[in-house]
Amino acid sequence: MKKLVSTLILGALATVAAISLQTSPVNADGTACFRTKFETKMTEDACKKGGQEAAKTAWKEWLAEAKKADAGLSCKTCHSKLGPEFPLTPEALPTFKKHGGK
Repeated sequence: MKKLVSTLILGALATVAAISLQTSPVNADGTACFRTKFETKMTEDACKKGGQEAAKTAWKEWLAEAKKADAGLSCKTCHSKLGPEFPLTPEALPTFKKHGGK
């Protein structure tokens, strides 16, 4: 009986750990980054640091720098919809890399 209880407790702890590893940090307003799998280090770092708000700030800073080389860039260059999931256009990652993103 003790072994069964121990196994159940360990299983529950493993489930909680797996779920917590897959979610992004949450902002004070409760907004986590939508993505849990990242194609850019910048987004991953920002989401871990402060959720969706930190990611938006990082991208706005990146965009301001990239616009110095290509004034035609905007959020809609890479996102087909602005929120809450911010889906990417097919050109998003190539555009990011073209302008020095990693």
